[in-house]
Amino acid sequence: MSGHLQSIKEWIKDFLKALVFFFALQTYVVQGFVIEGACMEPQLRSHEKIMVNKLIYYFRPPAVGEVVVFSFPLDPRKDFIKRVVGVPGDLLEIRDGFLYRNHKRVAEPFVKEYVFGTFGPLRVPPGKVCVMGDNRNNSHDSRAWGFLDIAQVKGRAEFVFWPPWSVGLIPAIAD
Repeated sequence: MSGHLQSIKEWIKDFLKALVFFFALQTYVVQGFVIEGACMEPQLRSHEKIMVNKLIYYFRPPAVGEVVVFSFPLDPRKDFIKRVVGVPGDLLEIRDGFLYRNHKRVAEPFVKEYVFGTFGPLRVPPGKVCVMGDNRNNSHDSRAWGFLDIAQVKGRAEFVFWPPWSVGLIPAIAD
């Protein structure tokens, strides 16, 4: 009987260690997220599942072109996903259907249609980034609620892992 009891104790101890490791991994290193909505089409589609690198921004700030997951500023209980289009010091503007960064038109092959409306020119302040969805005409982003505090960024979207036909890396696309 004591041999079985010892085995159960060892199993429980190993299980608790694995559980602590899993929670530490998900809290500080990687986490899965589900895309909701069409804001990042055509690169990312609604209901796809992605892995997010939560460790990278402990070492450096987000860069232009990276796809990031963050706490939505107007409701921090919700997570959003967008592309970083401006970092501190950048002057941003949307005019004539195109994004301009520091007075230069940005090549954005992932934006598949004319972008309606205007934005800016506005300079990204220190400690903030400007984020926009790739599907600009169907995205609730920095144009609506302002620049994003870098502290709200949870991590960089690295790859799609579900469904199987969508598996692949999520590239950072910067000009």
